Amino acid sequence: MGSSRPEPAALTPALNSPADAARREGARGRALRLRLVLIVAAVCAAVWLSTLFDTLHERQETLALAARQHDNVAGALAEQAARALQATDLILGQAMLLDPDRSGSPQDREAIPDLLRRHMSGVPQVRNLFLFDPARGLHLSTAPTGANSDLSDRSYYLAQREQPDLGLFVSEPFISRATGEPTFALSRRLPGPGFRGIAGATVDVTYIRRLYQALDLGAGSTIELLRSDGRALVSREHAELSSEPSPWLSALQALGTADALHTSIEHPQLGRTEISLRRVPGYPAVVVVGRSERDILGVWRSKAWKSVAGTFVITALAAVLLIAFLRQLERHERVTAQLHQSQKLEALGTLAGGIAHDFNNVLGAVLGYAELAGQHSGAGSLQRRYIDNIVTAANRARDLVARILAFSRPGVGSARPVSLQKILTEVQSLTCGALPSAVSVEMSAPSAPLVVAGDAAQLHQMLANLVTNAVQAVGSGGQVRVRALATEVSEARDCTVGRLQRGRYACIEVSDTGVGMSAAQVERIFEPFFTTKPVGAGTGLGLSLVHGIVLDHGAALEVSSQPGAGTSFSVYLPLSEAEPAQDPAPLAAPCGNGETILVVDDEESLVRLAEEVLASLGYEPVGCVGASEALRVFRAAPQRFDALLTDAIMPEMSGLELLAELQRVRPGLPAILVSGYGGPDLNAAGKEGGAHAVLTKPLGTADLAQSLAAVLAGARAATDARAGFAA
Repeated sequence: MGSSRPEPAALTPALNSPADAARREGARGRALRLRLVLIVAAVCAAVWLSTLFDTLHERQETLALAARQHDNVAGALAEQAARALQATDLILGQAMLLDPDRSGSPQDREAIPDLLRRHMSGVPQVRNLFLFDPARGLHLSTAPTGANSDLSDRSYYLAQREQPDLGLFVSEPFISRATGEPTFALSRRLPGPGFRGIAGATVDVTYIRRLYQALDLGAGSTIELLRSDGRALVSREHAELSSEPSPWLSALQALGTADALHTSIEHPQLGRTEISLRRVPGYPAVVVVGRSERDILGVWRSKAWKSVAGTFVITALAAVLLIAFLRQLERHERVTAQLHQSQKLEALGTLAGGIAHDFNNVLGAVLGYAELAGQHSGAGSLQRRYIDNIVTAANRARDLVARILAFSRPGVGSARPVSLQKILTEVQSLTCGALPSAVSVEMSAPSAPLVVAGDAAQLHQMLANLVTNAVQAVGSGGQVRVRALATEVSEARDCTVGRLQRGRYACIEVSDTGVGMSAAQVERIFEPFFTTKPVGAGTGLGLSLVHGIVLDHGAALEVSSQPGAGTSFSVYLPLSEAEPAQDPAPLAAPCGNGETILVVDDEESLVRLAEEVLASLGYEPVGCVGASEALRVFRAAPQRFDALLTDAIMPEMSGLELLAELQRVRPGLPAILVSGYGGPDLNAAGKEGGAHAVLTKPLGTADLAQSLAAVLAGARAATDARAGFAA
């Protein structure tokens, strides 16, 4: 005979397809994030490069502008110095003609000083004009003490005496013996045979310095008039005379024989300095105009820092937006993955619920007839033993269906204060009885009661499944640890199942030392019928049941597992301040008083079963297979029936639709809906449609008897109230 089970190779693509799709989706997400990071990084790099380029360009422009300014000022000052020296040289030539011992010179020595004063009257920079020759006793000067001054030690005298062809000589600065002020001298050799002395003019350094001080080139600037050998003649910044080597010697050497030069040097006081040199036309002098690079770039640095700050703000904002977008993208991917998982679980749950509904119809007949058979069999007989085995197997099947329904219909169950210690004790007593010898289960819980609001049966199933899975994971040998404790959650966070909010929780940790699971397996463990156990060793419904129960209780579950390192499940249940509820007493089965009950179902076996059960309870059942037959029977005698017991889901007409038709004929007809699927939605729809109760298949005799008695009692009370009102 051929097997209907597919080969493992045929199942592999179906099982691997979701994992492959998840990997492809993850790869696409990583590629998208990488592209976004690269794009933002490229844009930020372009912004920084643009800022760097603009900043460096502005720096060059600032230095170039300063160089042009210095060149212009140096050129103007060189022209001014040339005119001043030319004027001084001109009056020197006129003074040379006043030599009293020169042949043909009619001037008297006493009149020469006045003539010298007249010559220098139009040249304000000249402080003293004199003729000097100690050999002839020639001491003629415009200064009051000029006749008593000995100039034979001055460099401008010695140079003219030693060098007959020297021509115009410009001396170093010195303190004038006549005026006591800083000055430098221009001298020429008096004409005639041999050395006949000199004619000289002293230039007022303070006068020229005031002219230079009138030019404001900014902080860190300097203006100097140098002699060709680098000796400073006039300095705008320094009034005192110095014999130290000039800091501009290297620049003068670079100037060479050229007329102008712009360069930069290291100044001992100013640091890196941009300078312009301009030679004074026709005279051995050079004008130096310079400014420290630090001061030139002061405004540029301020602008550069502002530009850098602006660029930093822009790139930081881009980085923050990128991080926010990546986090939003990650959250969107996580929410999308959760949505896909929820949709997948919902679809699987719907399928499982449909299977469970149909199976409940069959299971109801098995359990019902087994109970009836048990009532008519002798205690201890072989027949009773067979019937009890049937009931036991049917109850196991009912538990299996309950697992399917707990996954497919969230919200089923009543929330009451429950003590977790009591549930853990029950789970331990049930689990430890069938443990292998090499497997140990260690449980620990605080002495203070951990009370949560929930359905005790569902919580028991959830913890029992987790412990059973852990025991199966360790195999033939290992340890399972179950720990319960109260914990405080300070920040909201997402978990593997659900989301934790801030508050106090009871945390139940179930960990094992088994083989563990991969990340791909952890993603699928809550799917119905998915299992990591070998074929035949598991149904794949245990963790799907846990998933549904966790969400029903507003709880959260965190899974931590690695291959070879075991698995840990942490369930977080909100703590409650209420006292634990007491276990309800067993339900009694009240009997009827011959009331006529209309029984409707699309399964004939269930109709016949209900008739027998109701008859055993003292009622008069009238069974109908399908809604059409029920309508026909009811319309024939509407007042005959005291209540309606109908299946909620039927092919031709649903139970609610049938109830609506019957209540049009007889308003207020008491009705009970029965469904193999149930759930909050059906309960709400049943109450809105006029049903007095909604029961879940498979029905127990006591549950059915209690519900019928309550519905009929309510109907009688309503009838008595209307009769009393009418009276």
